[in-house]
Amino acid sequence: MLNEAISKLENKDYEEAKMILEKLVLQSPEDPEVNFHLASVNDSMGLETSAIPYYRRAIENGIQGERLEAAFIQLGSSYRCIGEYQFAKDVLSTGMEKFPNNPALKAFYAMTLYNLGEHKESVTLLIKTLITSSDDEWLKRYEAALKFYSEDIDGVWN
Repeated sequence: MLNEAISKLENKDYEEAKMILEKLVLQSPEDPEVNFHLASVNDSMGLETSAIPYYRRAIENGIQGERLEAAFIQLGSSYRCIGEYQFAKDVLSTGMEKFPNNPALKAFYAMTLYNLGEHKESVTLLIKTLITSSDDEWLKRYEAALKFYSEDIDGVWN
């Protein structure tokens, strides 16, 4: 049944996927995979508040690998979407500790910093993430300057 729900989720048949996953979570409330996918379907339907406890349960019950990485991103993003910026910051910060090379975690964290009024830190992180995760020739050409200026975004040099 889980594979069927995942297939429906991938095909954007959210209502059907949600019905299957809700049955599965009743049968196995601690299953991290079921919780992750039920969170994801809620998230896809714009039901971020409903998704949050399932993401938390997936993480707490040992979801692994790429799904753990995604769970941190999606949980942090869900908290951010509902205005719970400090929770978002905490979740995304923990995710970045576990997955320091994930640019999506950094981007969502930077948006959260912006929401918290930490604009300088937000822009600095976005610039650093952009230049370290892109192969664009123009960004590579100006990488040293961008790194330098991102350290002191408010600096003025005469």
